[in-house]
Amino acid sequence: MKTIGILGGMGPMATVDLMKKIILATPAKVDQEHIPMLVDNNCRIPDRTRAIRGLGASPVPEMMKSAKRLMMGGADFIIMACNTAHYFLPELLPHITIPVLSIIDVAVAAIMEKGYKSVGLLATSGTISTGLYQKALEANGLRCIAPSAERQHIVDDMIYDGVKANNQNYDTNDIKNLLAEMKEQGAEAFILGCTEVPVAVTMYNLDGVFVDSTDELAKAAVKFAQTD
Repeated sequence: MKTIGILGGMGPMATVDLMKKIILATPAKVDQEHIPMLVDNNCRIPDRTRAIRGLGASPVPEMMKSAKRLMMGGADFIIMACNTAHYFLPELLPHITIPVLSIIDVAVAAIMEKGYKSVGLLATSGTISTGLYQKALEANGLRCIAPSAERQHIVDDMIYDGVKANNQNYDTNDIKNLLAEMKEQGAEAFILGCTEVPVAVTMYNLDGVFVDSTDELAKAAVKFAQTD
């Protein structure tokens, strides 16, 4: 059985959520049947969205430190507990000698498997601006509905002022209204395209048809770890 390396800390709660979903996705009856995980919870990695906007330092050097620690520790492959961080993956891959599973790829594959044709995208403004999901969805003939430029801040606020700030009493009226608006625009389901958004769904009891990118990555990692 392969050892999973988790490049984490982006943020810490999202990293724990990924670990939990890996454990829940593993068909184990005793401790010894679970998959070994190495986790580098590197909270010093600069904010990915700020870097994409040119407002902060690049996360690549710290991400590279984490990747090297995981490789040296014996990880057989790497997954990243952050959607936005995948924008920087092309800079990392030349220096990584083990496979890296993409959260974008596995989430889009899950959408196709479930048969959705039009999906809403709930992600950071950084991820939205990169077009990571839009390009992958459109390449597979799927329609992507993202919040308008004027409404995107609602998702960012929930991520930063809600989940990252561990605000249990966050006001969810705006995000609920946004979900309703996107559904009216044709969203059959919503991609939880930031690893903090599944945490928010649970924390704030949000209703909707969701495709959880974290959960899809966890299931893909379990499958890959059990493959020869």
